[in-house]
Amino acid sequence: MALSRRSLLAAGATGVGALYAKTALPVARHVPVDSTPTLFLSAATTTGGQHCAVGFDAAGVERLRVPLPTRGHQMTVSRNGALLFATPRRPGTTALVVDLATQQVAATCESAPGRHFFGHAVYSQDGQHLLTTENDYENRRGVVAVREARTLKVVAEFDSGGIGPHELAWLPDGRTLAVANGGILTHPSQPRKKLNLAAMRPNVSILDAASGELQDQASALHSQASLRHLTVADAGEVLVAMQYEGPPGDDVPLMAVYRGQGVLEPLQAPLVSQRNMKQYVASVAADPATGHAVATCPRANLITFWNSRTGRYLGERRFPDAGGVAFDAGARAFVATSGRGTVVRLDADTFALRNTETTHFAGLRWDNHLTTADA
Repeated sequence: MALSRRSLLAAGATGVGALYAKTALPVARHVPVDSTPTLFLSAATTTGGQHCAVGFDAAGVERLRVPLPTRGHQMTVSRNGALLFATPRRPGTTALVVDLATQQVAATCESAPGRHFFGHAVYSQDGQHLLTTENDYENRRGVVAVREARTLKVVAEFDSGGIGPHELAWLPDGRTLAVANGGILTHPSQPRKKLNLAAMRPNVSILDAASGELQDQASALHSQASLRHLTVADAGEVLVAMQYEGPPGDDVPLMAVYRGQGVLEPLQAPLVSQRNMKQYVASVAADPATGHAVATCPRANLITFWNSRTGRYLGERRFPDAGGVAFDAGARAFVATSGRGTVVRLDADTFALRNTETTHFAGLRWDNHLTTADA
C-alpha cells in the first residue's frame, strides 16, 4: 500500500507522541505533501556526516528525513503504511521505529547483550510484529527475533538456520520466510573482520515464522559465496545475490535462484560480465509478474539485468557507486540509487534509462538498499 496523504500528515491519533514525550529521541523534519505519492525510503549520510532515513516520491521530491544515531542499512515499512523501522548497519545495536503519521520517532531499542542487528527486517502480515535478523555472537548462531511492532520489545525468537543472517523476505503464503545466511562469523570487538572464511557454510533457509521450524535449506554454490541479499521473484522463486570471499581470481556465479527442494540454481553471466562485477552484488529487486530483476554492483560501478524465470543474464549499465534498487509496480520501473546521491529509473520491461526521471540529491550519499512503501 502506498503511503497516502492522510497517513503522512494526520495527527498522532494513537497517542504515540504523548507516550514517548519524555524520551529524548531524534525529531524528523516535516515536509508538506501536496498529492498521494508512493514513498521510496533509504538510509543515507549527508556530506556533513549526519546519518538519516530519507523518503522521496516518484517525482524526486524529498518527503521525509529522520536523523539516525548510527549509519542505517534497510528501511522497512509496515504493510499498512503506519510504521518505518530503521535498521542499523552491521554491527549496529541501536534501532528505531518512526510513526509515519506524525513523522516522529516512536521508540528506540538496543539489541540484547551479546547480540547485534544484521541490517534487515520484515513486518508480520498483520503489522503487529517485526522480525529482525540478529547475530548471537557469543553462541555463534544467527537469530530471527520477533518484536512488538511499536515498542520493539522481543516476544519470541528462533534460529535463522545458519551463521550471519542478513536479508529475509516473506514467501507468497504469508507464513514462510526465506532467510539469507551469509555464513560469515563476526564479532563486534573486530567489527569488519571475517573470522571463519575457511569454514563458511552459507545457505538460504526456509522457515515457518509461527514455529521457527526449518522447512528447507539450500547451500551456496561455493562455500565462500556469502549469501547476503534476496528478493521474492516470479511465482515465489527466491532470487539470491552473493558476495564472494575467496581468491580474487576465482570466477564464481554471483546470482542464483531458489525454486525449492534444497537447490540453488546459478544464474550464469558471460565470463567477462561476471568478472566485471568484482565478486560483489549489493542489492536485488524483481518484478514478480515477469521475473525481470536488477542487481547492483557498487564495487564495479554497475547495475546488472537478469530474469529469474529463464535464468538469463540480460545486460548491464554503468552506474557509479550503485547502491539500492526497488521495483515500482505502478510505474513499471526499477528505481536505483547511488552513493553519489543520484536516483535513476529504468523501464521494467526493457531496462532502458528514463532520462527525464533522473534525480540528484545534493549533499546525500545513499546507502545500499531502497524500499518502497508498498513493498
